[in-house]
Amino acid sequence: MNQRRTAFLAVFFSISCPVFSFGKTTIKDLDLNGSFSLNWRNVGPEKPGNETQIQNQASLSDLFFGTEGKINQEYPLVLEFQAPTISQGKLNLYRFSATIPYEDRLKLELGKFLVPFGHYNELYRADKFLSITRPLLYASPDSLDLVLRLNSPRPPFSAGYADIGARLSYYPHSRYLPSELTVYVVNGFGETNNRSRAFPSTDKLNVEPVPVSGVNIDFGHLNNNLADNNNNKAPGGRIIFALGDFEIPSPIKEGVELKGARLGFSGMFGRYDLEEAIGGEDYRIFGSDLVFQYKHFSFTGEYIYSETDFRMAQADRNNKVDFSQNTDKLPSRKEINRGYHLQLAFPISESPFIGQRLLGILAFGRLERRGPKIIFSDNGDPVTKLPVSAFPERAEQISTAMDKYTAGLNLQLLQNFLFKQEYSYWRLRVPPIYGSSQSDIYQLAFSCVFSF
Repeated sequence: MNQRRTAFLAVFFSISCPVFSFGKTTIKDLDLNGSFSLNWRNVGPEKPGNETQIQNQASLSDLFFGTEGKINQEYPLVLEFQAPTISQGKLNLYRFSATIPYEDRLKLELGKFLVPFGHYNELYRADKFLSITRPLLYASPDSLDLVLRLNSPRPPFSAGYADIGARLSYYPHSRYLPSELTVYVVNGFGETNNRSRAFPSTDKLNVEPVPVSGVNIDFGHLNNNLADNNNNKAPGGRIIFALGDFEIPSPIKEGVELKGARLGFSGMFGRYDLEEAIGGEDYRIFGSDLVFQYKHFSFTGEYIYSETDFRMAQADRNNKVDFSQNTDKLPSRKEINRGYHLQLAFPISESPFIGQRLLGILAFGRLERRGPKIIFSDNGDPVTKLPVSAFPERAEQISTAMDKYTAGLNLQLLQNFLFKQEYSYWRLRVPPIYGSSQSDIYQLAFSCVFSF
C-alpha cells in the first residue's frame, strides 16, 4: 500500500511541478498538454426512424489531458487521461507508458500505449485531424460520426485504440529500408458487455454464462479494462515507408508545412471472447494507408480489411428465440467488414478576414459487409423487453454497404484554437427492418477545438 501511495504522489507532483525528484529518480521537462471539442450539430431527416431526433444539440467530446516528460533525463514517460462522452465527466486512464530507447534506432515501450495501426488511429484527438467526424473506417460511438443499422457494415477499427502490453520499434535511418518497423503484443479487443476477468472479488469467483443476445466484439473500446480480458494475447505489427520531411507539427496534424509521402501497412489478430470452451471468437485486421502532403495540400487514402467471428441466438421459423436454450451452444458465424477512405485538403485563404489560415476538406468513404443475415426476434428479451438480434432459421449470406460524403472547413483562429464546420451524408444500403426501409442520414455540425 505504501508503494502504491508513493507512486501516486510521484505522478501527482510530476504533473504539478516542472521537476520532481524521488530518491535517485527524477522526472524532468514535463509538458502538460490536452484538448477538448465543443460541438453543435443538427441531424436529419427530422424523423430518421432510428437515430434519436437531434436538432440543435450541443456536446462536449474528445476531452484529453496529460503530461509527457523524461525519467532521469533519458526515458520518456507519457501519462494521459480521457473523459469519454458516455461517462459524463468520469476520467479514464487512457495512456501510461515508459519508453526505453537504444541510441536513436531502437525503442521499447511498456505500459498502456496507442496501438500503431493505420493513419487515423494516430489522430485520436480533435486537434489532430481536420474534419469534425472521423472516416467510416474509424467511426467512434463516443463522438459525432457513428451510424449503424442491423446488418450494416461495422467500423473495423475505431480511432484512438490504446491497450496494455509491449511495443518494439526499429528505425533503420536508411533510404533503402522502411523508416519504421514495429511489432507489439497487447491484451487485444474485448467483447461487448464483457464479464471482465480483472481481479475478481471473493463474492464473484465464477464467470457468468454467455447471454442469449450473443457475443460481439467491443469495437468502440467502451470496456476499458486495465487488466487481461482473456487468456490470449493479440500480436500485431506496422511497417512505414517515408519519403521526404514528414515530421508532424502541432496543433494541426494534417496539411501543414509538410512535403513528402508516407506508405504504411498494418496487421493485428487475436481472440476477444472470454470463454474458449466452444472454440473461441477471433478477429483479424489488416490495413494500408498512404499520405501525401505538400505545404497546405494533402491527400490521405486508407484501406482496412477485417474478419470477425461472432455468436448469437438462432430463431425458429416464426422468428422467435427460445430463451431456455443452452447459451453456451449459440451458433457461430463470420463476417467481413472492409472499406476505404479518401480525403483531400487544400488552402482556401492564407490570410482570412478572421484567423490565421482557412483550409477546405473533401472526403469520401465506403464500408462493405459480407456475412450472415441478422433479424430481430419477434419475442423480446424477458428482462429488458427489447428485441434480440438473431440468426434466422435458415442461414443466408448477404452484402450491405454504406457510403459517406463529407465537405468541411477548418479555420485556425489562434495557435491553440480551431473552428470547424462540416456537412456529412451517410448513404445506407441495408435491408428493411420490420418492413421499413432505412433512411439516409445527414448532419450539419460546427466545432470549436481548444488545445494546449
